[in-house]
Amino acid sequence: MKNRILICVLIAFLCSPSIIGQTTVIIDSLYQVLKATHNDTVKAKSHYELGWYLKLQDLNGAIAHMDSSITIYKELELPGEIALSNFQFSVLYRLSGDYDKALESLTKFQDYVESVKDTANFTYAFYEKGVVYSQKGDLEKALGNFIEANKLSRATRNADMVASTLNSIGIVYIDLKKYDQAITSLKEAESTYKNLGRKDEHLGDVYFQLANAYKNKNELKKCRSYYERALANYQNADSDFGVALVNFQFGLLLNEEGQFRKAIPFFEKAYEIQKRNDYSTELLQTLSNLATAHSELGNLKKSETYLKEGVALNSNSKQHVKELNLELYRLFEKRKKYKEALEYHKVFVVYKDSILNEANIKNINELDKKYQTEKKDKEIATQQLALREQETEIQAKKSQNNFMLGGLVFLIVGTTLLIFLFKQRQKRKNQELLTLKREFQIKTLESLIEGEEKERLRVAKELHDGVNGDLAAIKYKLSSLLEMNNTVIKEAIAMIDDSCKQVRAISHNLIPPSLENFNLLEATQVYCANLNDVSPSIEINFQHLGEDIDIPKKAEVNAFRIIQELVTNAVRHSEASHINVQISAHENIIQITVEDDGKGFDKHTIESDGIGLGNVQSRTDYLNATTDFISNDKGTSYTIDINKELLNGD
Repeated sequence: MKNRILICVLIAFLCSPSIIGQTTVIIDSLYQVLKATHNDTVKAKSHYELGWYLKLQDLNGAIAHMDSSITIYKELELPGEIALSNFQFSVLYRLSGDYDKALESLTKFQDYVESVKDTANFTYAFYEKGVVYSQKGDLEKALGNFIEANKLSRATRNADMVASTLNSIGIVYIDLKKYDQAITSLKEAESTYKNLGRKDEHLGDVYFQLANAYKNKNELKKCRSYYERALANYQNADSDFGVALVNFQFGLLLNEEGQFRKAIPFFEKAYEIQKRNDYSTELLQTLSNLATAHSELGNLKKSETYLKEGVALNSNSKQHVKELNLELYRLFEKRKKYKEALEYHKVFVVYKDSILNEANIKNINELDKKYQTEKKDKEIATQQLALREQETEIQAKKSQNNFMLGGLVFLIVGTTLLIFLFKQRQKRKNQELLTLKREFQIKTLESLIEGEEKERLRVAKELHDGVNGDLAAIKYKLSSLLEMNNTVIKEAIAMIDDSCKQVRAISHNLIPPSLENFNLLEATQVYCANLNDVSPSIEINFQHLGEDIDIPKKAEVNAFRIIQELVTNAVRHSEASHINVQISAHENIIQITVEDDGKGFDKHTIESDGIGLGNVQSRTDYLNATTDFISNDKGTSYTIDINKELLNGD
């Protein structure tokens, strides 16, 4: 439906009178269809087409057919077709001079295309309104509608319509005597048509209007240049109407400059084309100017011939007929044929009076219309005043309600905010309590670990300085008896040597010298090597992967104790042949893995209060580390992840 409307609207703007004049066969066919059909849709369409094709032959008949068309479409409830009929009504009313009805029909069309979001046809509605206002003489409104049509055509990228609206805007600016603005708009239209590759009558029309603008600015050199460009485009497009129009303008320019002999060939060219195509209105103007040129050159007989030919055309334009009779009066007076001159003067006076009467009637009608309008405006103003008073009262009540509603909203928002703040405060307090509890737990763990380390140091010193010294003394005394070659004594000395090694190992385990002097990696490596010496039945391997480890000394001690505890458990309980210890470091994560190939244990049945595993858990908590372990008949694996960013203390 939208495309069909668009096509028809384009026809409304692009069809010329010469094309419409060749539609007699179509009209006859449409009448035959109306007689034969019983289909309401076909009837409505036929009335619609007749209304369109008859507009230049029988305007009243065209309006009657269009009225029949829209009546049937309303019965059929076809809103798109009703809208299209309203658009065509606007064209018919414009041609009849009833501009108010034309605008009313256009508004109905606009309402429909806007409701269906048909931007393209909305553009043509604004354009047609511009044409109506232009013919009505309301140039400001015409300009506004043409500008709106231009905006919409740009939005829909309809370049042809962009150029067409720019041309119309230029024409209105010429009528408003704003020639520079007219030239700007027309040159943009020229550029748009050129970009489209157009060299037809549309570009010719733009050049023609540019020539008119420069003529009004009295820049005649540019004026002639653009008339020549217009003529070239009209000739290229085989536009007889355009060619005649430009030739007439060239003749008019020469007439105005007093170059009557040079003007005559241009008028004759225009005369020949207009007469051949029956352009009667334009032909009258050409005949009048031809007569003037010949009269000024003294060719009075020739002038009389052209003027009488003009009178014989029986034009509907009283203004043109009046001017022709005035010229004939002057011509015969100049030739001293006073009787003929008087006759033409009488006709001139009759037409002059008729035009004056029509003008007076028109003025009276306009005054009456203005009076009726003012009367209606006064009634509307009174109604509007009453409405304003009602609106003021309603507004006051609305303001009061809004104030109360605002107060209620403020109260609700305030209460909600207070509740939210209270909850936030309570949440902060709970968080602070949790933080304090956490800090207390950390300090407790720290104290326990420090106490354990001190006790280890004390026991290690006691073993090293006390028990180990005593064993050394016993060994010395027993050694002095070796000369007696007593086998039992030799065995006792060997056992004492083993005991010394065990005591030294226990002492080092309790407080390893490597951890005091070196880092976690070195201490762990030394520890694993020592255990290998003490426990030859188990192979203990150490491996380091990734980056060097740089953590606080307390963290190193606790990590080492975890490794020590897990390895000790594996040695004592797992019955394993291999124990692997691995420390890997990447970015902020340190991962400790201790695994063995022993008999494993059930993690669900093992006592949870064991001292060894309890120590591991305490130290893991202190380090804020995570623990994961797997134990089955293939062995046990502990994995501890330490995040350096979560470590406590220095």
